[in-house]
Amino acid sequence: KATVSVLYWYLTTLRAKMTSQETLMEEAFSLLQKNGVIPPESIPTALRAAGLNPSEEVIRDLQKDGGKGSQALDKNGYKKLVSEMDDQVDTLESVLEAFRVFDKNLNGTVSTNEFRHIMTSMGEKYTDDEFRELVQGFDNGGTVEYAELAKKMLLPFLEHGNPADFIDKVK
Repeated sequence: KATVSVLYWYLTTLRAKMTSQETLMEEAFSLLQKNGVIPPESIPTALRAAGLNPSEEVIRDLQKDGGKGSQALDKNGYKKLVSEMDDQVDTLESVLEAFRVFDKNLNGTVSTNEFRHIMTSMGEKYTDDEFRELVQGFDNGGTVEYAELAKKMLLPFLEHGNPADFIDKVK
């Protein structure tokens, strides 16, 4: 069940970001700020509201003396911290690692049915249409080649360069 949670978390996080991380951050800042800053004790909540899922260890590191989350953050500081932490999370390798948990044959594929079950029945559920759209072009006779799917999923989050260049580099 923990392995399902890992993949679900990555995919849900990516989906949440597609709905506009900027909007989520604006709303979180508005709700959590006091006198124009987010107090240190609210920073973990603010990070989660922006679609991140920092571990307790990461939170402790942020909040220790001198850590980036040990002092109140203004809006720009909050956005910078989210951006820095987001860069640490959404790497191709981290998404591939989540998929590998389900790669029973260690051949770069996952069962389409198992993937559908995870995505349509847990947490923030995908509809059947959303799932079909997600795997369109990647379903090959009941299996999904997840390396190419992961690249597709990450394309919306590239901030620099041409997405075609990105795809060429990771093939």
